[in-house]
Amino acid sequence: MPPATAPSTAATPRGAWHRDPDVWLSVGCWGVVALSVLQVLLFGFGRDQSIYAVVGQGVLEGKMPYRDLWDFKPPGIFLVHALAQGALGKSMLSVRLVEALGMVALALWLRQLAGQFFGLRRVGTVGAALACLILAQLEFWHSGQPEQYGGILTVGALVLAARPESRHPRWRWLAIGALFGVAFLFKPPLGGGALVVAAYLLRREQQRGVRGLGLLWPPLLLGLGSLAVLAACAAWFAARGAWAALAWTLFEFTPGYTRLGWGTASLQSQLYYGAEQLFWSFSALLGAGFLAAVVVRPVHAREREGLFLVLGVLSVQLTGVVLQAKFFPYHYAASLILLGWLAGLGAYKLWRRALLLGAPGLAAFGSALVLLASMRLPVRDLSPDFWVRSLQRTRFLLRGAPRAEREALDRELYRVADYSLDASRQVGRELGRRVPPESSVYVWGFEPLIYWESGRRPASRYIYDVPQRAQWQRERARRELLEDLSRDPPAAIVVQHGDSFSFVTGSSTDSAQALEDFPELEALLEGSFERTLQLEDFDLYERRPSPLPPPPFPEAPPQR
Repeated sequence: MPPATAPSTAATPRGAWHRDPDVWLSVGCWGVVALSVLQVLLFGFGRDQSIYAVVGQGVLEGKMPYRDLWDFKPPGIFLVHALAQGALGKSMLSVRLVEALGMVALALWLRQLAGQFFGLRRVGTVGAALACLILAQLEFWHSGQPEQYGGILTVGALVLAARPESRHPRWRWLAIGALFGVAFLFKPPLGGGALVVAAYLLRREQQRGVRGLGLLWPPLLLGLGSLAVLAACAAWFAARGAWAALAWTLFEFTPGYTRLGWGTASLQSQLYYGAEQLFWSFSALLGAGFLAAVVVRPVHAREREGLFLVLGVLSVQLTGVVLQAKFFPYHYAASLILLGWLAGLGAYKLWRRALLLGAPGLAAFGSALVLLASMRLPVRDLSPDFWVRSLQRTRFLLRGAPRAEREALDRELYRVADYSLDASRQVGRELGRRVPPESSVYVWGFEPLIYWESGRRPASRYIYDVPQRAQWQRERARRELLEDLSRDPPAAIVVQHGDSFSFVTGSSTDSAQALEDFPELEALLEGSFERTLQLEDFDLYERRPSPLPPPPFPEAPPQR
């Protein structure tokens, strides 16, 4: 099928590159990618990133997720933070740099994918700009999440799957399976994309004339590649004696968390809501671009092949979001990447048509882009909005301001609802001043950043108190917490106020209020600690000095 929008696929004559409109489109798109990456580099930690950082640091010290430092996310994200801190040092910039490198790799892979299916990599550049922009617009709270890393790996797997068959494709099929296996370790539903790719490869083998048992090779090798990764991870946990903790966390505790989002909702209503959110609630650019991609005439013979493959993977990812039933913006990160690529195709088709109309067409195209980009942002509970925050961060970067000014920027930008990066940092530093380095501390709240900033080890595997406050599995979690605190008595305990989130714990009480329902911990706090400081939403309790033992009785004088 000949190209319908007449994209310029021929080489641009030497010295005439600046007269090719697609070149200027590419320059603009790469500028958007660069802006998005720079914003990510200046993001501080949100609550989740603090959890991952504390667990990742523990992995470097020989501790195991779930057994020694507890969270209920799959293990992949902890290994990313361990890698970042091990290679680049303990700082918020380390993992953000890894995230930024992942975004650059994503842009290059999206270009390759567009070259394979659309015949022109510049189409992928437009998609990369939209995908990277939407990831940056998720802001500090919803970026750097497991879904984002799993989504990047999914794109890498699709690039390998889309390549023309070589003489020895089986090694590539194994690699595709391994990539989906690693994606599973970030978020299990993302591993389900392997089923769609296996069906795609099987169909392609049929078209090549392969029959009989030969058709089993693609699904078999994809399955082996995925299982090899999962088996290696399971073996690591089993060898370190942490499998039981992983199994309880992921197979018993996590399902109770998932059930909170369902209530009386039906599967059909949840599917509709999830699809509506994905296509229209994050950015009007994505929805409009996707419509143009599927409505406007194809630009290449393999375009529909690529669309069906990506939409198949996208449907599996969306189903995973719906089954989790929380609908947080970051849950969609992997799907937003693929949707951004599809929207980039639609935007490029409209761009080519605008060129045919000359200056009026280009003016209309540019105006539509600005209008759609300003209609809706994926995160709407931050003030100021993404564009103003980006301007503030860029000014800071261009000035090369000192550390104190960076912390002032953090204080202004990285707070939302009951969370304040600056407050957690202050409490952590106060603990660092008051508690000896060899002593432990405990935070009864949902702010693991305090451990990170204090440099003091957690007295319990439970680095936040959701398991003890949840309405399911909390008896075991409370028992283990008390055992931990008995084994490693903390020198100080921090109690948080205002951290109420019924969609996570199933209860409307905050941590301080929840103490009333946990008499053992309340008795420990009242009997052995005294409050010495109140800082924003945090009360700091320090252990009372142990009473001195009574002096020994003087020995009786010897009798003569």
